[in-house]
Amino acid sequence: LRLSYGTAGFRANGSLLKSTVFRVGVLAALRSLKTRAAIGLMITASHNPALDNGVKIADPHGGMMTQEWEPFADELANADSPDSVVQ
Repeated sequence: LRLSYGTAGFRANGSLLKSTVFRVGVLAALRSLKTRAAIGLMITASHNPALDNGVKIADPHGGMMTQEWEPFADELANADSPDSVVQ
């Protein structure tokens, strides 16, 4: 499975997103350091089927994370090992 960050964040079967949620948390922390502001992290599932879940980041103004950071999100989510996440 190759995840790609989009307007809905990362979406997939919830059982496949365990490490992704942690990694998005790391990205949110880095984004907070960069912007010097609070960053939101949202688990999405509202009207979707029970197994269809997602996670996304909200920037300080409350909107979607800026597109310039999507490649970083993709790289973290798809890293093949914990060492790759750190790098």
